[in-house]
Formats: sequence, structure tokens, C-alpha cells
Amino acid sequence: MQPTLRQLTYLKELKNQGSFSAAAETCFVTQSTLSAGIKELENIMGEKLVERSRKHITLTPIGEKVYDHAHIILGHVDGLIEDISQTHEPLSGPLRLGVIPTIAPFLLPHILPLIQTQYPNLELRLFEDLTDRLIDQIHANKIDAALMAFPYETPGLSQNVLFDEAFVFAAHADEVPKKKLLKTDDLNSNNLLLLEDGHCLRDHALSACKLQLPSVKKTFSATSLPTLIQMVGHGYGHTLLPEMALKGTILPDNIRITPFQSPKPTRQIGLCWRNSDQKQENYQLLGSLIKRLKNK
Repeated sequence: MQPTLRQLTYLKELKNQGSFSAAAETCFVTQSTLSAGIKELENIMGEKLVERSRKHITLTPIGEKVYDHAHIILGHVDGLIEDISQTHEPLSGPLRLGVIPTIAPFLLPHILPLIQTQYPNLELRLFEDLTDRLIDQIHANKIDAALMAFPYETPGLSQNVLFDEAFVFAAHADEVPKKKLLKTDDLNSNNLLLLEDGHCLRDHALSACKLQLPSVKKTFSATSLPTLIQMVGHGYGHTLLPEMALKGTILPDNIRITPFQSPKPTRQIGLCWRNSDQKQENYQLLGSLIKRLKNK
């Protein structure tokens, strides 16, 4: 048989208050109830815990040891209750968020300070990975949600598209188009540099511009946007960049950016999470925060 939290609380308050009457008042019980609870605790421990006298109440050496443990145990219980109560607040408690590499370094530096200011009780844990692996991690309950690019098939998951992001044309200074605004029809896929297979940005760029790579061509691919930008800067070809990369990246001086005329090629940025997740309101609130920041 194990002692109850109530019995440990009785002993703790008896030690702190120094009398049965004061301890009973603190615990909102009668003195006889508290005395019976202490007696039951002594029976469970098989030891005398309290030295009773008319003048004052003291704990035995064993009672002091039980009190020390009770103090720690009840402190952990109070902490547990506090942690759980925080999860009832908007965007509080732990949240495991996956982010794809073509978003993380450009959007997070702007989002994180705002989250820390407005939702200080949110314990945000970030995981950067490719889209397909993030989707698998959501299904496996290893992360809660993912900040990613759409369109992308996510069976069994809810999608919340936040905003459209335009692509721009990036080329070496010696290969700058004469037009100030491009059409997607102006693109030549023969010299188009893209991220390697597995990055959804590759597929989104091709789809948005209605391009198909030649079946036979000298291909170069990069594992990250910074690498892709360096390849363009060294004259290996041109590429398509999402607009957010322009704000978060210092482009080499020899690279020029040309926007597209409307309708611009775009990708969509948003969140996804499990349909059965009980914290959907938190993810929608996070999405609203990101969308509001983007519109500033």
C-alpha cells in the first residue's frame, strides 16, 4: 500500500504549521480527519512519524525523512498541474514544428522574436528536414505540425495555406534579360539550375513556370539555396528563387534579379497537421501569426 498525496500534504502542513489544529485549518479539514490521515500514513510506513505532546508537535527522524520526500513529491505534482494548465492557454506548452530548408532560414528569423514576445509560454522545438520526411514524422507523432510549401499531397493531414509567394528570376550579371519583367514563356530550361530531387521547391518551380527539363542535358543540382545561388554567381546558369530568399540572403554582387509580370509564378506557404490532433486551434493561431507578419 502506498501513501496518498493527501496524507503527504497533511504531514507537510503539520510540519509547517506546528500544530494539528493549524494544519487542519490550512488543509480545510477537521482536526480529527487530519489526525486520522497522519495515523494511516504511520501505519503504511510502519514507523512513528510524529512526536505528540501538549506543548508542541515535532517529527521523528523518520518523519523528517518522509517530510523531505513529501516536499519533493508535492512540488513535482504542483509543477505538473502548472504545466498542464499552461497548455490550456493559446500557444503554450510544447510544440514540435517541422520546417523545410527553403523556408527555415528566411522566415524563422522574423517569426521567432514575435512568438517569444507574444507567447512566452510556448516551448517551440524546431526540426528542419525535407517535406516527405516531415510528413512521415507527423504521421509517426514525432512532430506536431510542419511549415511547408504547397501544393503537396498530404493524405490524412489538414492543410492551412497562409499566403502565395512569387518566384523571381536570378542570373549572372552577364546574362541579365533585356526585359524588366519576364514572362514564364521567356525561360529557357536548358540553362535552368534547380535543387536536387527531393526538394519540393524544384517541382514547384517547374510546375509554376510550366517547364519541363530536357531529357538529355548537362545537369547541375544543388543541395541548398545558398549553394544554388553560388552556382549562378559562377556562371553555371540561371535559376528561380522564392522571394523570401532575397530578404534573408546577401546575394553576390554579380547576380541580378528580374521579377515576372502577372500572373506571376508562385508557390504556397502553409501549415499541415494530423486531422485528429486536438491542438488544431493552436496551429491555426500560429498560422495567423505568420500570415500577419508576412502582410506587414
